[in-house]
Amino acid sequence: MNDYIRKISNMPDFEQKDYFKGYFLSTGKLGVEVDYIEMESGLQFYQRESKSIHIYYILEGSGIASIDGNKYDIEKGDTVEIPIDTEYAFKGKMKMIEIMNPPFEPSTHIDTRKNDL
Repeated sequence: MNDYIRKISNMPDFEQKDYFKGYFLSTGKLGVEVDYIEMESGLQFYQRESKSIHIYYILEGSGIASIDGNKYDIEKGDTVEIPIDTEYAFKGKMKMIEIMNPPFEPSTHIDTRKNDL
């Protein structure tokens, strides 16, 4: 592998069993992180990020997003934008691209409560 071309791994880079699995598409060296997510049923918890924005592009499937207390139906072709410090969760079976700026940092991620969607 070189510094410019990456191939998706055969094994997930991160996952929550029965909820989702994800694969790193970028290294984050350029200031953004790009991941491919296979959502099996949704997120286990509502989340909030204190430093990163999240942008999701839905490649396949459909579901529900709860963003800042509001619920939205989402489907293939939709783009979902999550601002910094905004609580959100997903439910559904979807494949998506996730872009985070700056890249994910565990110390700025908060699971706020169990997903009730």
